[in-house]
Amino acid sequence: MASDPTITPDEVRSALQRLLASQDFPATPRNRRFLAYVVEKTIAGAAEDVSGYGVATDVFGRPVSFNPALDPIVRIEAGKLRRDLEFYYLKSGAAEAIGISLPRGGYIPTFHRRSPVGPKQAEVSLDPRGITVHALHSSECALAQAEPSFRARVADYLARNSELAVFSGPAPFNDGGLLDSDTVREVARRNGTRFVLSGDAGGIDGSVVFTARLHDGATGRLLWSEGIAGHPVSLGDQVAARVVAARHELARKLDGQSATPDFAG
Repeated sequence: MASDPTITPDEVRSALQRLLASQDFPATPRNRRFLAYVVEKTIAGAAEDVSGYGVATDVFGRPVSFNPALDPIVRIEAGKLRRDLEFYYLKSGAAEAIGISLPRGGYIPTFHRRSPVGPKQAEVSLDPRGITVHALHSSECALAQAEPSFRARVADYLARNSELAVFSGPAPFNDGGLLDSDTVREVARRNGTRFVLSGDAGGIDGSVVFTARLHDGATGRLLWSEGIAGHPVSLGDQVAARVVAARHELARKLDGQSATPDFAG
């Protein structure tokens, strides 16, 4: 999508300033600099200078020997930045008259006029089929050492269920504590998922015990928790199978607006 030629640089700069100052724009400081860099280059008439190499060396501090074919950092962070922009325009950015986009396939932003909507219209819809696989264990636990791909195994198993929409959270490790409600809601809203899966692992008499937890992305409540013991290699499939069953029951109860769901474990 090409930029609207009637939008002035001052309009873009004002929209950018409001975006960067908003608590509803969840980008990291580095990705905020990424966005500001490509926007300023573009409105200054130097869009042809915007490249992955330039972002890597000027913003991310990569050396001049940077090779995007060997280091996909810019492509990965651009994907995160696009999601953060989408989230912003679903929240307080819904009232913005000027939109800033980062089209896929490149790093040159585009600017367009929007039809502002009110807060109620901008509510984030949480997919009842959705699960975000968030922090599952600490990096130091026995499970991490014995089965480094545990989190991926859980996500892969869940993704094989056609009734689910599975996303990965930004943090692979958990210190063993419960996720706070604000974190649950933020993670759920970023991915649009009704449920967030977290957990932690420990050991009892030489076996691994994983405590799986399902949270309600809308309220941040802990809905279900269960300790599951098994061999590290097969434990991921066991956990995912129990999560599928628990989510099905919880979704039925939540849809029926029943009382607080019983804990399954």
